[in-house]
Amino acid sequence: MMKRWSLVLGSILGLLVLSACGRVGVDTVSVEMGRADFIADDLLFDVRTGPDGRSFEGCRFTRGWARTGADGKWAVGRSAEVELLAAPRAHRLWIECRPSHQLDGPQIVTVVADGEIAGEFRPEPRGFKWYQVELAQSKAAGTRHIEFLFSQVRPVQRIAGGKDTRPLAVMVRRFALTRGPKKPKKRDWSPPVVRTPEGLRVRKSGRLYLNFRSGEGVEGIEVFLRSGLDTGNSIPVTLMHPESKSKLAEGVFDSCLEGSQTVNLDAGGLEGGFQLVISVRSGGLVFERIEARIRRGSPGTPSKERRQRGMTGARPDIVVIVLDATRADHAGSTYGYSRETMPIIDQLADDAMVFSRVFAQAPYTTCSVPTMFTGLSWGVHGVVEGRDRLPDGEETLAESLQAAGYQTLGITATPNNSERLGMAQGFDEFVQLWEGADWRTSIDPMFAVKRLQARLEQGLDEKPLFLMLHLVPPHAPYTPPGSFRLWSDPEYNGPCDGTNGYLKTIRGHQETVSPADLNELIGLYDGNLRHSDAAVGRILEALESAGRLDRAVVVVTSDHGEAFFEHGHLDHNTTVYDEMLRVPLIVLLPDFLQAQLVDSSRLISLEDLTPTLLGLAGLLSPSRSTGVNFVT
Repeated sequence: MMKRWSLVLGSILGLLVLSACGRVGVDTVSVEMGRADFIADDLLFDVRTGPDGRSFEGCRFTRGWARTGADGKWAVGRSAEVELLAAPRAHRLWIECRPSHQLDGPQIVTVVADGEIAGEFRPEPRGFKWYQVELAQSKAAGTRHIEFLFSQVRPVQRIAGGKDTRPLAVMVRRFALTRGPKKPKKRDWSPPVVRTPEGLRVRKSGRLYLNFRSGEGVEGIEVFLRSGLDTGNSIPVTLMHPESKSKLAEGVFDSCLEGSQTVNLDAGGLEGGFQLVISVRSGGLVFERIEARIRRGSPGTPSKERRQRGMTGARPDIVVIVLDATRADHAGSTYGYSRETMPIIDQLADDAMVFSRVFAQAPYTTCSVPTMFTGLSWGVHGVVEGRDRLPDGEETLAESLQAAGYQTLGITATPNNSERLGMAQGFDEFVQLWEGADWRTSIDPMFAVKRLQARLEQGLDEKPLFLMLHLVPPHAPYTPPGSFRLWSDPEYNGPCDGTNGYLKTIRGHQETVSPADLNELIGLYDGNLRHSDAAVGRILEALESAGRLDRAVVVVTSDHGEAFFEHGHLDHNTTVYDEMLRVPLIVLLPDFLQAQLVDSSRLISLEDLTPTLLGLAGLLSPSRSTGVNFVT
């Protein structure tokens, strides 16, 4: 399936709900616009001016790139990859770039397109200049996978003692992918689609993709359009299935006629998601307003799609429990550990799907949590440091579920998953446990349980619930209550007490840690696991008492692992070995949801969590999602 990114339109529209107008004898419903995309015939994007400098129209930086700066984006290392959303027959790739000025010799850039070498160019050492490479033509619109191979990178010995030790290759300012042989002119860089008081104004030729969701069967669709310029063209308006890409119906908009026009499409009882594709054949054509009007179909028979997924109509509650810094190989007998660190979660896993090869994309919370709850890789969402914030234009899992009618509640014990970092987007209520409580109380997992119990006792709406809980233990400090210190040696009298103060003294000083010290440290960490497991048991009991557990998808996972000098490092943040990246993932489905063809040994990234949960709720993933649904 071709991927698209809602870039200009996504930031323009946000979420637009189009309400159907009533007619005599016709039952109407509201539909929700989930995403809007535009594929221009000539794809142009300025690396410096995407939303917050991190997301761009038709362009996704997948590997080998640094964060965007004022002048552009550095390619780091011997290769870098980008995915470009290309119109049919757009095959001339233009790159405005310059090489690092600290190279040992001339830079040669080899361009590989869709696995085949397309050509090379030699960027001049002074200033930004345009370079062109001709790619093989494609007759259909789709994603072009471009890899840049660099003959030179900045060597470490030429770095003048600063903190920036990256192997820089070239800095890219702008990309273009065109049909014609001429370099894009300045006037070509204006946004192809803008929002006006009348609606969406399309300034360039290409295809406009509008994606909608409806909880009811849709029999007919009316699309209201207006032309601002007589181009003499008949504009096709096509109703598509968003996943299979099969054509369901087609109408025509006549740009010669003045005023608003209606294009009527027969949906035939379509249920769930659908897509409108409007082909703009002239850059001067303007759509003053786009509106969908929906007539409800017969509710008697569920759609084929819903039957296949085993849904009965109501969407499930979704509960995600994040146990900070839980490494998979210590997560109880479910993951083969010799100690019973998680007996309650082991019991939960007996009836659940257990995934054995799950990895965080980063060994620390600040970067990993946005990946988990947006479905975006770290290079796309751009939150990599504590000073970063998730852009408002990115759609979170909570926002998608909220827009679909969910009540959303978040409870977090860590400032690394907080409103300050943009992670409260989409939550009706977002409880930050450190507010109004001392630090030690705020990180006690039982304190989170009490706050949840109090909220459930107040009562919830009849709407489906999305609940996110982020508990700090097993994360340091490793100071579990006495009843959970099951693996501490009572005869140990060394310096290890599991506190942050002790951990600070041994980071980078493995030689000072005796085998007895290390055994005590790991025992205390395992005690933290047991403590958090007990909290999970209380959470499940609270949900059951509130009548929410039987209809819930329950997920237990972590944002990263924890190291104990396996490769010379302690805790996390520093390496990408399994002990820091491999995490548990347990997914319990309610009885009315049945997953099919699930491979529990498949390789999974935490960016796959959001698309999977949205799929279980009968919803489409945001178009910018880089993750995949691993259940359905």
